[in-house]
Amino acid sequence: MRFDAVPMPSSVAARPQDSRGYPVPAITPWEGEEPQFALTDHGFSAACARERLCSVCGRVMPAGTVWRVVGATESAAIGEALAAGRPYRNLAPTLEGPGHRACMLYASMVCPYLARPNARRGLSAQQPDELTGHLVRGTVRGGTGAVVGFADYEYAITPSQVLFRFLAPVEFLPHTQSEEHLGLLRAELDRAAGPVQPR
Repeated sequence: MRFDAVPMPSSVAARPQDSRGYPVPAITPWEGEEPQFALTDHGFSAACARERLCSVCGRVMPAGTVWRVVGATESAAIGEALAAGRPYRNLAPTLEGPGHRACMLYASMVCPYLARPNARRGLSAQQPDELTGHLVRGTVRGGTGAVVGFADYEYAITPSQVLFRFLAPVEFLPHTQSEEHLGLLRAELDRAAGPVQPR
């Protein structure tokens, strides 16, 4: 599905765009005129953690549930725990911050790596650190991803990175192809009664 066919939350529509028209997430740093999609801005990630700012649109998230997009391994672990009626707690930290439900549904469909199981991390991705194993160059997403709502999050801010852990899943929306979430995104935008960027 083309990214410009996905309905855009108004808060995302207000973001700067790259030369192709992709909205640039709030956590993405810039190098000159070019956004560095494979990298994460430390300063904004820290603000995101402390101030409950959405990592996609950069606006405040209300108290309560926060969302993020997870890859195949974590999606499988959450799905198994929920199916068995067991609690799930993500003990491995991630560099990826939380966001609004609409923003994460949108991101799951327009980010090439998140949207398709055969997509690979770009060669420009930063090397992972030993703690998170995050952003390995050339990594295939694989399997079923998911947009997951969590009751809360914890964070740690170090001189070089911001680490998040997400607590108690309260909504689990798995996908193979993320366009499966199109109806959910449209309903969320209608529910929020926010204007949708015209296409």
